[in-house]
Order: sequence, then structure tokens, then C-alpha cells
Amino acid sequence: MTMDDDEWNDMDFRAKAMIILCLSDEVLYNVMNETMTAGLWCKLKSLYMTKSLSNKLFWKKQLYRLLMKEGTPILHHLNSFNRIMSDLLALDVKLEEEDKAILLLCSLPFSYDHLATTIMYRKETLLLEDVRQVLQNNALMKRAYPQEEASGLVVKENKGRLKRIGSGQDSGASSGVTCFWCKNTGHMKKS
Repeated sequence: MTMDDDEWNDMDFRAKAMIILCLSDEVLYNVMNETMTAGLWCKLKSLYMTKSLSNKLFWKKQLYRLLMKEGTPILHHLNSFNRIMSDLLALDVKLEEEDKAILLLCSLPFSYDHLATTIMYRKETLLLEDVRQVLQNNALMKRAYPQEEASGLVVKENKGRLKRIGSGQDSGASSGVTCFWCKNTGHMKKS
């Protein structure tokens, strides 16, 4: 109310410039004719935040297809999941809490299967916030102890001998492995 036109135009120009800096080229071409911030904002809202069936289906499809690639930090994946959930909420799409938690667990790679099983074991209800917390705690533990890996049942090949890690026993005799020294099966010549 106490602002003069020059101050108002300056603030409007700065707000519009800030919004434009955040837009990709493809989006910018759709709104480049808007001269005022309010018009720019309304145009963006009509293009991308309408509560149409196609927008709702698009974001649901993004949610159902979301898969974390092996090696991606869990926090990046959680941010992607949260962004999609936020967009769905803005479109008035309601999902049950348990469904959200299961969708997040299903979007994890195979290396998280043991953790997902542990999270779901003996639960009456499954809350998204509980799943997020367990995933974040697991990521913290992995960073704190990076050399700790589950290796109890891993079989390792070492110079022609198959050895069960942790047992100290060769498994060549029982597996029909051919000896490199005498070429007979059932034993291995130790080097």
C-alpha cells in the first residue's frame, strides 16, 4: 500500500527473474510472453498443476515406475520419492499410508531385500515414516562401517581352489573340480 509504482515494478521484475531462472528451456518457451509475475505464475499453474486426469495419471505412473538404481544414495532416492508424493498431494491424489510405504520398499533394488523383509516382519501396520527412518539409519550405518559386508555364505575362487569364506575348508573334493597339477578330479594340488 505504501509502495510506489517504481518499487513495485522492481520487486515484480526480481520475482519474475527468480522464477525464470528456475525454469528449463522447454518450460520457458511456454511462458516467455508473460510480462508480470502473477501472469507467469498462473500460466505455469495452468500448464503443470491442473488437477486433470492426465496429470494425475502421469504422476501415478512416475510413482509406480520409480526404481532405485544399484549404487544410488538412498537419500537421493528418498528425495525423488518425496517429490513425486508432493506432486500427487498437490493434485489431491490420496494414497493410504501403508500403500506409500510398500511402494517405497518395492522401489528399492535387490540389495535391499533383506532390509525390506526385516522392516515388514511381524508388523500390524506399516508407516511410511518408519520405513524412511530405517532406510536413513541403514545408510548412516553403511557410511560409518563401509568395510563391513555380509559374507557368511559367499563362495570365493582363489587360484583354482574353491573355498568357503570363514570355514577354511577347500570344497574341491566334493564338487568334482579338476586338479591343475595332475588333471584328475576330486582333489586340488595346493600351491
